[in-house]
Amino acid sequence: MRNIQNLIKRLRKELVRHNSLYYDKNEPEISDGEYDALVRKLEHLEQECHIFALSKSPTKKVSGYASSSFKHIKHAVPVLSLDNTYSRDETASWYEKMAKKFNNSNLEFIMEFKIDGVSASLTYLDGVLIVGATRGDGETGEDITENIKTIQDIPHKLKIKNPPSFFELRGEVYIDKSNFNKLNEEMFYLNGQKFANPRNAASGSLRQKNPQITAERKLRFFVHSFGKIEGKYFEKQSEFFRYCQNCGFKLQNNFRVCNSFDEVSRFIDLMLEKRDLLDYEVDGLVIKVNSLNLQNELGSTNKSPRWAIAFKFPSRQTTTKLIKIRCQVGRTGIITPSAILKPALLSGVTISHATLHNFEEIKRLNVNEGDIVLIERAGDVIPKIVKVVKKENESFFKPPKNCPSCGSEVIKEDEKVVAYRCINPECPVQFRSHLIHFVSRNAMNISGFGESVVDQLLEKKKLHKLSDIYRLSYDDFMDLKFFKDKKANNLIKAIAESKKRPLSKLIFALGIRHIGEKVSKIVAKRFKTMESLFDVSLEDFSKVFEIGKVLALSLREFFGKATVRHVIEDLVLSGVNMMEPETSKKSLQFEGMTFILTGELKKYSREKAFEIIKYLGGEVTFSVSKKIDYVLAGVNAGSKLEKAKKLDLKIIDEAEFERLIGV
Repeated sequence: MRNIQNLIKRLRKELVRHNSLYYDKNEPEISDGEYDALVRKLEHLEQECHIFALSKSPTKKVSGYASSSFKHIKHAVPVLSLDNTYSRDETASWYEKMAKKFNNSNLEFIMEFKIDGVSASLTYLDGVLIVGATRGDGETGEDITENIKTIQDIPHKLKIKNPPSFFELRGEVYIDKSNFNKLNEEMFYLNGQKFANPRNAASGSLRQKNPQITAERKLRFFVHSFGKIEGKYFEKQSEFFRYCQNCGFKLQNNFRVCNSFDEVSRFIDLMLEKRDLLDYEVDGLVIKVNSLNLQNELGSTNKSPRWAIAFKFPSRQTTTKLIKIRCQVGRTGIITPSAILKPALLSGVTISHATLHNFEEIKRLNVNEGDIVLIERAGDVIPKIVKVVKKENESFFKPPKNCPSCGSEVIKEDEKVVAYRCINPECPVQFRSHLIHFVSRNAMNISGFGESVVDQLLEKKKLHKLSDIYRLSYDDFMDLKFFKDKKANNLIKAIAESKKRPLSKLIFALGIRHIGEKVSKIVAKRFKTMESLFDVSLEDFSKVFEIGKVLALSLREFFGKATVRHVIEDLVLSGVNMMEPETSKKSLQFEGMTFILTGELKKYSREKAFEIIKYLGGEVTFSVSKKIDYVLAGVNAGSKLEKAKKLDLKIIDEAEFERLIGV
């Protein structure tokens, strides 16, 4: 029993410490999900052992503090925090409890996103904003009125006739993703630091001593509830929302009234899909009894209302230990660091690796092996390290002096460039990467020649240079694992077919630094033959409109190497095509035009549509801008279509696309 009592004491002390880090200092050491797990563990222990339960426990009161740096404001009605559920089953149990209490299976509920921001309370007298305050400890908040008045979403005077004599409403202050990214860029430029997430950025911005700084941060605000109102009566939460809209407040577009748990569950599914399309961070959905009379009847505990619950989405951040920083060599010789982590569960996936981008990022993060780090995974993006929460090593990880593959010298070619490179052209890892790139779909497109085949052929010492691909025999393939007659013959045919690829494909396949598919096509179209490229000067490369100084220098250096000429001579002897075919005028009807695709097409896969556009001389991009000529919109088009409409871009459907291509 004493062991349980000591564990409860430790958990309470730990939660108080984390509350201070999160609310008072904006320097959390753990993620929201890990904090919630500690709270639930303490709740469970307190329920199991009532004798140790205390009214002042962190599980029984609103988390937060009112800092002494600001004047204190007492809330007219306490600002409570929501209880959380983490699964459909938990949410269904709460729903059934509400429905059973009122003997009404068709009880109305209203649902909305739970914004990952900072709670704020606004007080209006006769329609005029007089006080803005933080939640603080729920009873008392900080006076941030002047900062609140800089937020454009918050009216200084309600835009209605006969406003309530007293109106205290609550909402969430947040910063949208685009402004958060800009703010972090500015912060890093000025002092080499970044905010860990938009919530921290909003909190830090809202509690500035200088309101001008707050104004520059471009904070936003969504209303979600009210504390006390005199001179106005609402029957439902949804009615209150519409009233706030008339007052001049902006509401979330994503809220819905539900009459059954099936509707609640379907809305959860819909919002989980929509989460990544929003321009602001959310961490769950709030479910409330819609009737305000029933809300009053249900009441609340000291900490939370009984008439509302938050369904929490899987956490996108967690903390773990950085076990090792591994340096890998790419096909162009660039050394890229990546993090090997102590496995951690994040968004339903076990994470054991994270990107570190480059060595400048490592220096900025001040991260090294053994450190405890906060990692983040948004949507399908590769997990990244956000910050170090506990240093185990005083310094940051330094770039290697020698290539991890061949041991050759590693250099940083230019102080303006962040990349470190291995300069050995015979580096084994680079050769493997060169091979994989050379045979890939967008290069020489040798179907069936995957990484496994490359690795086996290298192991058997069948490949020493690129041209060896064209000397492989039927017997060479039959000697590999999982190869039978048909597979070996198909690969031999695919290798023979690749010899006919146009010059543009070969240029891209050679893996020239900075040179992608688009520039490869431009170079091939302009200079026609491989032989001519060896004689093109830096000045002549630079004269090509789409090629800048960096690309021109990369091309000149590549074709100026004697080793490259030997590679090309070997490929010529192997029968590989070295010319770009002439393209008919008819096939260039999209020349100079840029397309973007959004949604699903009925007759064409996305890859096929790309192929058609490129064949007809057009280009495909993936981000919306004013430079786009056509937006090809299919079924279930997303946020790109909305942005395109705002920019007044030309939008076509699949039928019009077929008319353009002559189908």
